[in-house]
Amino acid sequence: MSRQFIQSRDDINTYGTDYVHFCMRLKKLTDIDLASYKAQQMHRRLLNYKNRQGLADFYALSVSIQKDPKKLAHLVDFLTINVSEFFRNEEHWKVLRASVLPPIVKARAGKPVEIWSAGSSAGQEAYSLAMTVLEAGGTPRVLGTDIDEPSLAKAREGSYSSSEIEGLDRLHLAKYFDKTPTGYKVREVLKRSVLFERRNLLSDPYPRDLDLAVCRNVLIYFTDKGKQQVLRGLADSLRPGGVLFTGATEAVFNPSAYGLKQIYPFFYERA
Repeated sequence: MSRQFIQSRDDINTYGTDYVHFCMRLKKLTDIDLASYKAQQMHRRLLNYKNRQGLADFYALSVSIQKDPKKLAHLVDFLTINVSEFFRNEEHWKVLRASVLPPIVKARAGKPVEIWSAGSSAGQEAYSLAMTVLEAGGTPRVLGTDIDEPSLAKAREGSYSSSEIEGLDRLHLAKYFDKTPTGYKVREVLKRSVLFERRNLLSDPYPRDLDLAVCRNVLIYFTDKGKQQVLRGLADSLRPGGVLFTGATEAVFNPSAYGLKQIYPFFYERA
């Protein structure tokens, strides 16, 4: 049996030496380790990207991104999944508002509610979390992290087009946003509650003593090994009684392995 069929589809070696070389080069240049992402899915995306650039193989793509920082930035922006919106999957936010957050705010007794939005993209999720805590009578302190610098720059700016503010009702718009000629901009009362930083979930340190860690629509792109590594880190980032909030397709099937227990669908409390 050939080596290709013995190897897992999550193994980058399946796709040839030029692809392995490219993955190693990208990790050196950006700290993004493609070996921890689902290889079949990522290889397909990159193969299409390479072909659109008119390059013969992944060796040529490696040379291209090493020589030209703009091409490297363009590739990273292409690779990162920058899909976000305010209060995405509203039914889950209803559970957060009604059942998960109130006891956390009460337990903090006036102290800031420490929250991490891991994979925050352009900031909609982080600002949604800050608004939710403010509406619950708490003081939010939200850290939004991502590996994509252009997305982080947009998040820090806090400016969104009219189409990007879908999911926000009139109350939130009136209270936390100013109208601009091109859309809406986050007011200072909200912006000062949120800090954005570049962090890699697979290699950088995790924050600690969190009340709420939110990692949604991120885990689905990792290999099983990468997913387990991230879940361990997320669980360890929580203080006892802290809660992990995952995405609609990212249920944790063995929460006890990470010191967690499910309290609602997609919500897991640190025991």
